Amino acid sequence: MSTQVKTQQQQPQEADAVNPPKRRPGRPRKTDKPASTEPRGVKSEAARKTRLAAKRAGTSTRELIIASANEIINRTGVVDFRIETLASSLSLSPGNITYHFPKKEDIIAAIWEEYLAVLRDTTEEMITPLLDIKQLFLYFRTAAAKAISYVGVTTYYFGDMGALLRENEAFRRQIERGRELVFAGYDTLVENGYMKPIENPEIKELTFDSQMTMLRWWINHALTKYPEQDLPAVMDKYIALSLLQLVPYLTEAGKRQFASIVNLIK
Repeated sequence: MSTQVKTQQQQPQEADAVNPPKRRPGRPRKTDKPASTEPRGVKSEAARKTRLAAKRAGTSTRELIIASANEIINRTGVVDFRIETLASSLSLSPGNITYHFPKKEDIIAAIWEEYLAVLRDTTEEMITPLLDIKQLFLYFRTAAAKAISYVGVTTYYFGDMGALLRENEAFRRQIERGRELVFAGYDTLVENGYMKPIENPEIKELTFDSQMTMLRWWINHALTKYPEQDLPAVMDKYIALSLLQLVPYLTEAGKRQFASIVNLIK
C-alpha cells in the first residue's frame, strides 16, 4: 500500500519535469538574459577615455558628438542615422548623447548650423579687397570642399531648397549674406581691373544663381559618379566651368587669369 501511494506522489513531479508549467509572457527573468562577455566597467572606462581624449584635444563632448555624427551621416545619410550607432562609435551610452541632444534631429540641425558658420567664415576670409579671378576660383574650390565635408547634411537640406528658404530664417539670411559678399566680390573685380560691371541687376542675380545652382548639382553628381580620390580634380573642372558665367564680363587681364586656371586643370 505504501509503495502504491509513493508511486502516485512521484507521478506529478515526473510530469512536471517533462512538461514544465508555462510562464506568463513579460520581462525575462535575470537568468534568461545572456551572460555579458564584457567585463563590468569596460564601457564606462571606454567612455571616460573618450571624454579624456576630447578634453586633451581641446574638444568638448558636444563638439565630439557633432564631428562623429557628421562622419556617420556622410557615410549612411540622414535617414539611416541612429543615436545608438553614434553612441557605440564613441563608446558612450545613448544617454550621454541625449544629454546634449535629446533627438537625432537636434544633432542634424547642429551639424547644419556648423556648416553655415564654416561657409560664412570662409566667404568673409576669402572675398577680400585683393580679389582676382584666381582667388575667386580658390574661394569656390574651398566652398565646394566644405560642402563635401558636410555632404550628408547639406544634401538633405538642399534637397528641398524652396521649403528651406521659406521655413529656415537662418538659412535665408545666410544665402542673402553670401549673395551680398559675392556681389561685393564682383564689384572688387571691377575695381581691380579684372571685370567689367554687370549693369543689369537681373543679369547679376542670374549670374550668381546659375553659379550656385550648377555647383550644388555638380557636387552631388561628382559624389555619385567618382571615387573619393578623384573628387578634387573633378571639382576643379566643375568650378572652372562655373566661372564661364563671368567670361562675357572679364577684361583682358581677367581672361588671362581664367585661361591660366583652365591650363592648370587640363
